[in-house]
Amino acid sequence: MTQYLVLHMSAADGEEWDDATDVPALTAWIENGQRTGATRAGSPVAGREAAKAVVVRDGETAVLDGPFPEFKEWFLGFDLIEAESMEDAAALMAKHPSAHAEKLYILPNVPLPWDQA
Repeated sequence: MTQYLVLHMSAADGEEWDDATDVPALTAWIENGQRTGATRAGSPVAGREAAKAVVVRDGETAVLDGPFPEFKEWFLGFDLIEAESMEDAAALMAKHPSAHAEKLYILPNVPLPWDQA
């Protein structure tokens, strides 16, 4: 099994989120993922106004306030899932209720070189 980080991103071409139908569908998706062991963690994240960027240059640390105009999309949340393959991860995330409203990026986690013994 491979772990995947899924980033939920805003999408200008996405459909509207409908609490009446999408919240129950999300609850069912989460419960199914917990039952099958496919989902590990997930959460929405705060908006642009609460975001910070940390940059260290020449030994100096700068903490910058959001929003960040260079971003056309914005982070809405994340999921940490497990799947046998990228195809399985994509199939699982295609069933996520927010897939119609957002863009989902699926990133396989890779072991660090020093953790491979």
